[in-house]
Amino acid sequence: MAEKATPMWARLLEVILGIIVLVLAVYVLFNTGAAVNTLRLLLGIGVLILGLIMLIRGASSKALRTSGKIVNVILGIIFLAVGAAAIVYSSFGTTLVILVFAFGLLLNALGRLQFAGYSMATGMPSSVRWANIILGVIAFLLAIYAVVNNTFATNFLGLLIALVLFLFGIQLVIAGAGSRG
Repeated sequence: MAEKATPMWARLLEVILGIIVLVLAVYVLFNTGAAVNTLRLLLGIGVLILGLIMLIRGASSKALRTSGKIVNVILGIIFLAVGAAAIVYSSFGTTLVILVFAFGLLLNALGRLQFAGYSMATGMPSSVRWANIILGVIAFLLAIYAVVNNTFATNFLGLLIALVLFLFGIQLVIAGAGSRG
């Protein structure tokens, strides 16, 4: 079946959106605090929603035992409080974002180190093992340093967000410009 051509307006819209995302990437690159504040608000809203779901589930579930209902209600209240605090108190919310980021880096480090052991056991080249060990150690050190130094963590998160936005913007521009008309 022949591929249908993308309308000119759709390709133009894709290019325009790509340029907007690229401008946003530059803004985030120079205003990392704004990016982290956006993450803080999104995390707070997500935790609020999770808390509300757990609270409703605990209060209304017919499938859970009484102990499960109580645990869901208690955790729902805790998540509601944490989500609200992340939104209202910016320093708490920023710290929470940094801790989640650092925990993700720590899990990445552990996964890479575990894969290094796996790669040795399966006979992969030693370069694969050493690359994973080095990257695992770097991720571990970054996780520790992110917890210790909030300014570094904020700037690093902002840089990562800017990089993702930049790559996404480039992809949109290329896809819009390269589509068949």
